[in-house]
Order: sequence, then C-alpha cells, then structure tokens
Amino acid sequence: MKQHIAIDGPAGAGKSTVARLLAQRLGYLYLDTGAFYRAVTLHFLELGLGKEDLERGEIARFLQSVRIDICPGGETRILLNGRDVSQDIRTPEVDALVSYVAKAPEVRDFLREVQRHIALSRPSVVEGRDIGTVILPEADLKVFLTALPEVRARRRWQELALRGKKVDYKVVLKNLLERDSIDSQRSCAPLRQAQDAVVVDTSHLTVEEVVEKLYILATEGNHEGSCGHLFRIL
Repeated sequence: MKQHIAIDGPAGAGKSTVARLLAQRLGYLYLDTGAFYRAVTLHFLELGLGKEDLERGEIARFLQSVRIDICPGGETRILLNGRDVSQDIRTPEVDALVSYVAKAPEVRDFLREVQRHIALSRPSVVEGRDIGTVILPEADLKVFLTALPEVRARRRWQELALRGKKVDYKVVLKNLLERDSIDSQRSCAPLRQAQDAVVVDTSHLTVEEVVEKLYILATEGNHEGSCGHLFRIL
C-alpha cells in the first residue's frame, strides 16, 4: 500500500476531483496544494494588488500578513487568516492571477514547508503542479494527469457554470493556455512530469475510470519501469 501519493498535472486535468475521490476511497488525507496558492492570491486581490504590483518585488512584505491553515476532515477546506475561503478562491479573478503568484519564489518558499509538514503527517493524496518533483519527491506513487487543452477548458467552464459563474468558454480557454505557459516556463518549480511518474491522459476517461486505475496502482500495482506509461481510451 502506497502511503504518500503525488498527483501532478495542468489545470483542468481532473486532479482535484480524482485526488479527492481516491483519498476518500483509501481513507487518506486529501491535500489540494493549489488551494494554498489560490488563498495567497485571494489575499493579494483583497489588498488591491494586481500583476503589476507583484512584479515590483514586494511580495515578501505582503506575505507577512498571511496565515493559511486547513480545516480537519476529508477535504481541503482552506482558512485564510482564520476565515474559510474554500469557495472564494474558485473564481475567474483568482484563476487569472494565481499563476503569477505561484511562480514567485517567495510564495513557493513560504508554502513548501507548510505543505510538506501536513502531507507527511499521515497517509495522504497530494495534488498540485510540483508535488512529485519538489514538495514530495519521496512519494511512494507519482502520477501525472493530463488532457487536451480544449477538454480541460470545457471542464473548467462547466465547473464555473455549476457555481453560477457565467464566463465565456473562449475566455476560460485563453486563461488556461496562458496559465499552462506560465506554469511550465517559470524558473522556480515549473510544472513538469517527474521521471518516475505514471502518465494518465484523462481526455477520454471518466472520473471513475481514472480513480480505479490509480486505486489499483496505490494498493496493488507495481509501477516499476512505468515511466512514461500512458493510459488512454481512444
């Protein structure tokens, strides 16, 4: 049985849903590290900061007023300075700025040890963009989820629609492609597949199929030599 599972991948690949369901099935802690970056982003937005302000090199000063915790339980409920912001961090405004915040070394240094401490405190399923490469390089199982950009954008668009957020699909796709570029090209902990990760393309898979594959890997599967292996239903 794998005790610590790292799930990485770009926005909209299904990481949050799959990781949450897998953690529930295994009885593990589910940790959405992206929510931490979103909480910091929300904090900056509430201070009236934008992309231009973040590029002026004053991020460390603003981080002094940030305290992030999680509520105990099966899901990652994020507390920003004692306030539950689990819904507030899932907005197009946060989507548009979070990659600029996440690429800042000061922010990543600020959050890395917090995330490692929580993840290693008990069996866990941890998802993000640098889990297998930076946060938990010692993870027992590393998975890289991906999907076609159009598929990922439509998923995010449908998710926003279910929350009552009316956003043009083309805007969602534009933000997603821009975020992909920023996440993969940033100098600090870029989005990339760990060398020993199992690659799962979710474009043509249901959530249940992905969870089942990962459950088998976590409980029975020996993925030695599986580097670059690609699950795909055509």
